Formats: sequence, C-alpha cells, structure tokens
Amino acid sequence: MTEDMSILRTPKDWLPLAIPGAEGTSIKIYKADEVKQRVLVGVKFEPGSKSPRHIHHCTAVAYTVSGTWAYDEGSFEAGDVAYENLGNDHTPWSDEGAELFIVFDSPDGRYIENILDDGTVLHMGMPFMKALEGISLADYAKLDMMSIVEIWDESTKN
Repeated sequence: MTEDMSILRTPKDWLPLAIPGAEGTSIKIYKADEVKQRVLVGVKFEPGSKSPRHIHHCTAVAYTVSGTWAYDEGSFEAGDVAYENLGNDHTPWSDEGAELFIVFDSPDGRYIENILDDGTVLHMGMPFMKALEGISLADYAKLDMMSIVEIWDESTKN
C-alpha cells in the first residue's frame, strides 16, 4: 500500500451527537485529513429524528446508504446523493431512519455551524472531527464535547 492510499476500517461504534436538537442522530468519523481538509463521516438518523439547522462551510457529498431522509431542498432514499455547496443552510430529518456516508471538503478547516433555538452557534471544525476520528463509545463518553466545539452567540459570530 502506498502513502496515497489507505484502507479505512469502519469505526465500531455510532456516537450519539451530543448537541441540543440532535437527539436520535449519531455519527462515525472514518477519517479527518488535516492536510486535505477532508472528512469522511457516517451519519445515522433514528426514526423520527432530526438535526439542528446548520450552515455548511464546506462542500458535502452525502450518499444515502439506507432508509429515507429529507431537508428543505428535498428528500432522499437509498442510493440517492445530495451535493451541498458552501453556505448551504438546512435542517435535515428522517421519519423512518436513515444511514448516510458523507464527504466534507473545506477550504479552511471549518465544516458545520449548528444554529440552536436560542441563537447560540456550535461550530464543528477540524478539531471536533479529529477528536472523534475512529474513537470508541467508551472514549467518547469521557470526552468533554464543549472543549472540541467552538461556541458563538450572534454578537461574537464572524
């Protein structure tokens, strides 16, 4: 195997996304490449779940592995691909449950801004992605989530 190629094993555990409004949403970070600013992530929606409204500071290509899900622009079923540009702003959800595989490409290491109901913004950048890369559920439980997200309110947001 060369340096240009890697075999990535599927992380064993789904990690519940521990932010308000993301109940029933879990993730797996397969790879967080700091050089290329690329992240490979799995997302799992339990039936009836949704994620908070969020804004992309990256492009995202989301392949629907199983189930169905939707957001403001439309709905997706197994085999469908969503292509999201920088600045895309939406709230994803799934009535029946779904599993996605997503590739994030960022020009600057910023990825997702989650907008909470009270106006607080939780930004998941490269430090967040790198901290969760391939970790177990046991290690995730020990992690201080607030130490790996940037928190802004509307007055400090750039």
